[in-house]
Amino acid sequence: MKNLDVEGVGKKLTGMARRIMLLTQYRDMTFDEYLEDDERQAVVERYLEVIIQAAIDINRMLIKSSGSIDNKEVSNTDSFTLVGELGIITPELVIALIPSARFRNILAHAYDDIMPDAAYRGLQLSLVQYPQYIRQVKTYINSVVQDDE
Repeated sequence: MKNLDVEGVGKKLTGMARRIMLLTQYRDMTFDEYLEDDERQAVVERYLEVIIQAAIDINRMLIKSSGSIDNKEVSNTDSFTLVGELGIITPELVIALIPSARFRNILAHAYDDIMPDAAYRGLQLSLVQYPQYIRQVKTYINSVVQDDE
């Protein structure tokens, strides 16, 4: 991959990991506990939005560095598909993460219409799926860096 901003990708991965770690404090709360606190819901929703957006940004960086696709034509959901086609993340993870790209749009643009059950489910899924995303992207980055040496 030419012109890959390894440092930029690394910063985004680090930020994602930090926010995932912060979200783990909510892992064991029940849905009723989630509903009891509007501030808790706001924190969860914001962290989810930022984590998902960081992944989309990373996807776009990886796609751009591949040199084969014009990023301007790539939707958020397609960014996951294309990163999978490039062999950076597994097809299973692509399928698992595509709904989060759609959910990010709801978090960012339809924030008054966020269904609490969707955010709660997103929290639970993100704590499993996005650490996998981070590991797979790091593995890929490490292989690229080693190939360049």
